[in-house]
Amino acid sequence: MHAESLDRLTHSHAFLGEQHEENARRTWLVVGLTFSMMVAEITGGTLFGSLALVADGWHMSTHAAALTISAAAYHYARRHATNPRFAFGTGKFGDLAGFTSAVVLGMIALLIAYQSIERLLHPVAIAYGEAIAIASLGLVWTYPGFVER
Repeated sequence: MHAESLDRLTHSHAFLGEQHEENARRTWLVVGLTFSMMVAEITGGTLFGSLALVADGWHMSTHAAALTISAAAYHYARRHATNPRFAFGTGKFGDLAGFTSAVVLGMIALLIAYQSIERLLHPVAIAYGEAIAIASLGLVWTYPGFVER
């Protein structure tokens, strides 16, 4: 048996940025904003017959899901950053989060395609005034500078 320690050969694989806490907090803020607009668009689109709003709402759901997955990956990576079981660090969780987000996006795209074909076969009346109001709210709400305010 060897009595020599391997401690001198090991080093940290924690690659979290300096503003990691702030970035995680802001990610959760964006998740909340995105989720609330998603609910408004899907609800309004369904009530007012606007497939464009429903499709954008489902599209927003992919963003909300991707951001939630990213925030969860942030949390898990931070919590296990110094865990020696992760020999190459916890950065791989971000990659897995991205892959999962892509799968969710593909499933939502298929749902939107199905709804579009259904709408072509069975058109419905659209309440344009109400739909435009919700779309305008979404435009202002999801403007990139909104979070900065």
